[in-house]
Amino acid sequence: MLALLAIMFPVATSAADPYTAPGNKVLWGGQGGYKPGAIGEFQQQSGKHPAVFNYFIDWRGDFNWLGLRLDDAERASSHAMLSVSTEETGISLRDLARGAGDHFLVGLNRLVDERGQVVYLRPLSEMNNSNNPYSAYDDKGRPRGPAFTTSWFKKAWRRIALVVRGGDVETIDAKLRRQGLPAVRTGAAELPRPKIALMWVPLTFGNPEIEKNHPRHFWPGGAYVDWVGTTWYSQYRSSSAFHSFYSNRLWHSKPFAFAEWGIWGADVPSFVGQFFGFLKSHPRVRMAVYYQSASLKPEFALSNHPASRAALRRAVKWPRLTGVAP
Repeated sequence: MLALLAIMFPVATSAADPYTAPGNKVLWGGQGGYKPGAIGEFQQQSGKHPAVFNYFIDWRGDFNWLGLRLDDAERASSHAMLSVSTEETGISLRDLARGAGDHFLVGLNRLVDERGQVVYLRPLSEMNNSNNPYSAYDDKGRPRGPAFTTSWFKKAWRRIALVVRGGDVETIDAKLRRQGLPAVRTGAAELPRPKIALMWVPLTFGNPEIEKNHPRHFWPGGAYVDWVGTTWYSQYRSSSAFHSFYSNRLWHSKPFAFAEWGIWGADVPSFVGQFFGFLKSHPRVRMAVYYQSASLKPEFALSNHPASRAALRRAVKWPRLTGVAP
């Protein structure tokens, strides 16, 4: 009878702890480099220790290398943000939803649990950006194909959330069946429950900017998302799209993050003031991660933007901005 009731009235997935900073603080973060000293170098450039440091990783899952990056973050008293895509693997959203990426997800679940650290996981970021091979539409607004629809994106995301959060595998499998998806590819009866917060980070409207590419079409449901965020660069100064995205009723209860923001190209110190003005007037923003690119490309590196760097070093003294990881 209990099993029948569970089928008739499926229980929604519970959102995990988002690991926000206490006292309504905004977590300061950064990126730029993979060597052990990268976090300290970012602190020196930006003027503030990062509570969060981003690493770009792929679905092939070099867990030894990834473990070293988690160790680097722990030694620096930071938490890692892991931005992961399928770009290097060729796995489609449909394949991902059906379990083709389970080896990585199960391995990541175990690695983060073994380390005991908080990790912010940002899978398939900017999923409505045609520059990403997992996006639903190309740069002309044409469908990328039946294996890359918004429906498959949402199913793939829900699978990611269920597997990396862990728990009883029979329960996870039952939830996957209700999505029309196969069971987790693991021989384990139980997966660990690591300290992972899932970050859903689209563009504010989409590239190309067409209605069907609006982020709401990619929303997997609040039970599967811990943070909502987006990206913002100095080449795109208008803030109206960011305010509209921030205010959307579908996700207005979630903590908000700028998973990437920064100076792109010309040295524009006024953008730093504009960005911090947005932070101060939008209290749900709880994380701001400065982007220098993974390899410190010249057009993004703070060292190449001295006026903006000076403005940033003043701005990060804002009392609500914290470099202390929760």
